[in-house]
Amino acid sequence: MDFTLTDREREWVERGKALAKEFAPRASVWDEESRYPAENHERLQELGLLGIALPTEFGGGGASLTECYLLVEEISKACANTALLVHDQNVSGRILATHGGPAHRETLERLAKGEIEVTIAMTEPEAGSALYEMTTNVRRDGDEWVVNGGKTYNSFGDRAAAHLVYARFADTTGPDAIGMILVEADRPGVSFTMMPRKMGMHGVEEVNLKFDNVRVPAENVVIEGIKGSSAGFVRPLDIYNATRVGMGVMALGIAQGAMDYAIEHLRTRRQFGRFLGEFQGLQWMLADCAIQVEGARLLCYRALAEVDAGRTSAYHSACAKVAATEGAFKVVDDCLQMLGGAGYFSGAPLERMMRDVRMFKITGGTTQILKNTIGKALIGSLR
Repeated sequence: MDFTLTDREREWVERGKALAKEFAPRASVWDEESRYPAENHERLQELGLLGIALPTEFGGGGASLTECYLLVEEISKACANTALLVHDQNVSGRILATHGGPAHRETLERLAKGEIEVTIAMTEPEAGSALYEMTTNVRRDGDEWVVNGGKTYNSFGDRAAAHLVYARFADTTGPDAIGMILVEADRPGVSFTMMPRKMGMHGVEEVNLKFDNVRVPAENVVIEGIKGSSAGFVRPLDIYNATRVGMGVMALGIAQGAMDYAIEHLRTRRQFGRFLGEFQGLQWMLADCAIQVEGARLLCYRALAEVDAGRTSAYHSACAKVAATEGAFKVVDDCLQMLGGAGYFSGAPLERMMRDVRMFKITGGTTQILKNTIGKALIGSLR
């Protein structure tokens, strides 16, 4: 068992470090102005990094998920909004590459080039963690499918060219007959409204989507929901399990960025005639932070290595996401505490990091829901 990064993996880390240094000065701008990091998007597109983990046959970079998230972790240390963009582009693209057909090729190629964004429209106002309760539906009408319903908490939905919409293909309950269909944002009947400003991650807008008798060609179906089968709901879960780990890696990056900032403060700030880094109490706080980050990093990259090896584990993904996001929140809080009052004001990045990292305990599966997944995996079926 060797935890040493390969030469290729180290190259991705170094590329991420260089981009983080480039993106850091404007990270506060996206936060303060609630503005999409368009300049960072253009830079990533120029470098061909928005489709880093997509197959080369579609114009992607062909990187492993481990390599992809080594890059994402480094970017997260400076700008979580930009890291989330890389993450989301690759999740949507991997779904289309894995489950889509020839009709989706143009969309996938444009996505890999960073020319468009495609969102995943899953959550509904009355179907959050209880996804089985979704009511958005599609009905066949000749050579077309007609989509009706609504989605919420749709990241980047104000900019997207299309949405991967989870919907019911029959009048059923539970996971039965749920599938996925690609709906272009400019089709008649598609609309969105902006959601209120979030606590953090201000560079990424969330929207409510509405589908009112939206007609799409039959070829837009990505996974058809079949009555009597839950396969349409279950098949993409391998990709979502990796998505959960990605959320953990972004939180991990924020935590490491907070630690780096706190360490510099402890090395240079003097009180009572000594550097703060000389005080044992602060050294112990920093040590606890390091233990959290190092442990979470091992869990995250172990789970990603499993995915890369074709052995996706919902258990390992859930453990990694919970450990990383819960640990990261505590780490950022402790790092802010080490700066005292200076960390609480917007002039320091820790105030922004505190608000940004909080999201990751919710999105991609809440801590509580994922603990259910872990518990069920340990106990097994009791019926």
